[in-house]
Amino acid sequence: QFGWIHESFRQLVNRKYGREVWLKILELSRFEEGTESEISHYYNDDETLRLVNAMANVIGIPIEEVWEAYGGFLIQFTMETGWDELLRAMAIDLEGFLDSLDSLHYFIDHVVYQTKLRGPSFRCEPQPDGTLLLHYYSKRSGLYPIVKGVVREVARRIYDTEVIMKVQERKQEHLDAFVTEHVVFVIVQVKTSNSSAAKAITSKISEAPIMSITSGMGLFDISAEDFCLAYPYHICFDKDLFIEHIGAHIRRAYPQCQRSETRVSDIFELIHPEMPLSYESILAFKNSLFVFKMKGSGDVVHDGSDAEGKPVHVKGSMTLVDGGKYLLYLCSVNVTTVRELIERKLHISDMQRHDGTRDLIMLNQSRMSQVELNRTLEETMKNMKKMAAELEIEKQKTDTLLCELMPPSVAESLRQGKVADACEFSDCTLLFTDIVTFTNICAECTPYDVVTLLNDLYLRFDRLVGLHDVYKVETIGDAYMIVGGVPDPCDNHAERVLNVSIGMLMESKLVHSPITHKPIKMRIGVHCGPVVAGVVGMKMPRYCLFGDSVNVANKMEACGIPCKIHVSEPAKKNGSATNSSFVFSTRGLTEIKGKGVMFTYFLDRNDRRSVWELCSRPRSSEQTIDGYMELHDLSIYGEMEETPKGSIKIKKNGKQRNGAAAAAENGVENGQQHENGDTNDHHVHSKTCTIV
Repeated sequence: QFGWIHESFRQLVNRKYGREVWLKILELSRFEEGTESEISHYYNDDETLRLVNAMANVIGIPIEEVWEAYGGFLIQFTMETGWDELLRAMAIDLEGFLDSLDSLHYFIDHVVYQTKLRGPSFRCEPQPDGTLLLHYYSKRSGLYPIVKGVVREVARRIYDTEVIMKVQERKQEHLDAFVTEHVVFVIVQVKTSNSSAAKAITSKISEAPIMSITSGMGLFDISAEDFCLAYPYHICFDKDLFIEHIGAHIRRAYPQCQRSETRVSDIFELIHPEMPLSYESILAFKNSLFVFKMKGSGDVVHDGSDAEGKPVHVKGSMTLVDGGKYLLYLCSVNVTTVRELIERKLHISDMQRHDGTRDLIMLNQSRMSQVELNRTLEETMKNMKKMAAELEIEKQKTDTLLCELMPPSVAESLRQGKVADACEFSDCTLLFTDIVTFTNICAECTPYDVVTLLNDLYLRFDRLVGLHDVYKVETIGDAYMIVGGVPDPCDNHAERVLNVSIGMLMESKLVHSPITHKPIKMRIGVHCGPVVAGVVGMKMPRYCLFGDSVNVANKMEACGIPCKIHVSEPAKKNGSATNSSFVFSTRGLTEIKGKGVMFTYFLDRNDRRSVWELCSRPRSSEQTIDGYMELHDLSIYGEMEETPKGSIKIKKNGKQRNGAAAAAENGVENGQQHENGDTNDHHVHSKTCTIV
């Protein structure tokens, strides 16, 4: 179907039911919005029927009512879009209008849009009682309700009357290779109070007999030769289709034609209407426009050259002559543009001077240019919409990437062209992590193994960052840095970061070292304090944090203990202020290289939330309810295990030793510190920190 049909459907639904209903129809009919009603696009019958079925389902009415409502709206929409005057000038009455529909369909199809539609055919039979029998022929079955809506709307809008339509007969006819649906309607004019102002639906019944024009000079005879010159494109033939005489141009194309020997079907092939070529079928469709193809016309060139042209089509009407003994087909060449003339090796001079086709060809040049321009604009608009949609997708990807590089609020300022000035934050919480023995892992593993290890770990950490709404500042090697309260200040920034630290420690147990194939060990340090944050650089800009608090947080991690969360006094204080359920164990005064002595703590648990909640992971039936036993279980590293009495035994060189013996062997006794930094808490300390 022509795109105009779909556009009419869209307008009908949007006006009567709203855009939301139309979007539901598009979804059900599997159309993408914007592609369902392109004016210059040809939609196949399956696509149109899919759209109509969706309308019936969504609106909740039978398909026949959809077609009938569409028929009425089609006339309304057509008249609103510039065809009003043409429709009103079609005929003096409804009968003439319906008889002219074939010509109108052909004009729209072959002249205006050239879409090669298979339009229906109509013919009327006026009845003695003033009613009309309308014969409707169509290659498409089931569309006859459209005719009801069209005829009623035409009668109402153009002829100021109301009509009732009933289906008298509906059948399938086999015409040669065609199967045609033939529906006969009875059209009855409704008598109303203002019927005097309404026009009759037919005027032929009451027409006065045609008066002959008499003259004292007698009849003016015209010879057959003169007639053939006056009408160079015509054929007169009898009931058996034998040719009586033909026009001069047709005779030039077929010099072998002989009177009463050559049939019309020998030189012409019927193109429109689609029916068998016979005297009876011509009488049935005598009000239709007849289009023939001149057989072998592709080889006929009027300029005498040897080049082949395209087949020549002629169009015209049939007239009964001599009481119906003969039929006269008056026609003209069916071309509408100069290009078609050139392709058929024809010239404007080949047409009779009184033929309006001459003017049509010249005027149609400018109109076709406009149609082509409109088609190009529509295609350009379609491509622009597609490119705009693709651009929006790419823009979203760019925005997402930009927000990965820096906070969304800062990214939005940069996107708007504003300068992202550095900001001072009076209080925030910073966290650093690193992997114990990462240098050994890098030395003994391939680069691929190292990248795989870090990617696995950082993907888990990234998930926790998003889960607890903190900001990931950067990663450098095995160091992972996050901050809470920057760039969006909040009161519970310490609580958020401490929750993340618990999740990080738990998640790290799921990442295995490529050397030992056991879980890696993490050191985590947390500190609170003021910082200055801003965007640094133009090429690959980064959102960076500066200040002594960053250095302290880094030292808290460096002086931390594997598998422990090392927390400073300010971090403990801020965390407890918003969540008193945090449980800390005292580490004591710790001398940190470059920072002096600090009183620090270890974060043990958050009694308000379980480890599983903080990690957003399901708990199995074998695991504890809160998960903190699993969090602090060091046996998975293969270095410690619990004895039945609860004392700790340490495995070393394949032997088991109790805690005191192991401590003595490492140079630690009675809680005193030795050079290697080991204490009787069975953990290894960095050489940059000292327990006081």
